[in-house]
Amino acid sequence: MSLRRAFLTYTLGRLGLFVLVAVIVWGASGLLGNQLNGMPLLLLALIGSSVLALLLLRAQRDRFGQALALQRAAKAQDVAARRARLDDTPSG
Repeated sequence: MSLRRAFLTYTLGRLGLFVLVAVIVWGASGLLGNQLNGMPLLLLALIGSSVLALLLLRAQRDRFGQALALQRAAKAQDVAARRARLDDTPSG
């Protein structure tokens, strides 16, 4: 999986969880008679979605980490190849 796709998958998962938790908290608070709006709603949604993301998005987070590690290894290999080419060129 490419780095961009892994990043988008994880990011959209986090965003979706945040929206879902915000809607649930907003609806539940309305049913309980104390409608949450604004900052308290966002804070509860952020905390709740963060905890859920740790549990539910482990596979996506692992794929993103693997894609990032592959990209770093490829860049390190490219840098090493460039250095080897520069070292092999005769100086004038």
